[in-house]
Amino acid sequence: MRDYVKSKDFHRHMRSLLASRFQELGWGSQPAGKCSFARGGRVCWLQVSQYSNAIMGAKFTINMTEGASPAGDTRILFRLNEADRAVGKTLEESIIARLPRPDPDPEIEVVGDNGQTILVRLGDLARANPRQWDAPSDVWLPYFGKNDLDDWAAFLLPRLERLTAPSSSEKIAPQLWAQRFRRLTGLFRSK
Repeated sequence: MRDYVKSKDFHRHMRSLLASRFQELGWGSQPAGKCSFARGGRVCWLQVSQYSNAIMGAKFTINMTEGASPAGDTRILFRLNEADRAVGKTLEESIIARLPRPDPDPEIEVVGDNGQTILVRLGDLARANPRQWDAPSDVWLPYFGKNDLDDWAAFLLPRLERLTAPSSSEKIAPQLWAQRFRRLTGLFRSK
């Protein structure tokens, strides 16, 4: 039997693993019960796939929101470099490989690539997705229990600073910075 982690427990566990590193980087923990952190007008939050279940396990990714609009959401795992992707792919393969095979391993009907119904062994449903590790793919990290989350946290912790750094599009435009500076210096001028 797999040690399936429900969404609420996922957020609690990941918060316990990631919070101190986020705080070291200047991020404050959000009180909403989710694993999310804020710094300035930016929010970094973990998202569990809506297709998670006890049979297939679950997947998560990390999003960054700039300001109040969800239109500014960015998946920060896009920022993984080639070396990160090689390590992540190896970790995903090891997580999948250690899953116990059902005994007996029944065949179940699933929808195939072309929409047809096909029979697949239950133990074959969870498998690594090597294509997601080719840049610039959207990366979702699979897990089946808390041990997998521990492994993904160990993978993410040394990379968080780089992953959460503002990208060039998120940095303040020079004109906006100059406007703010003029406004600030205007406060000190004599009237």
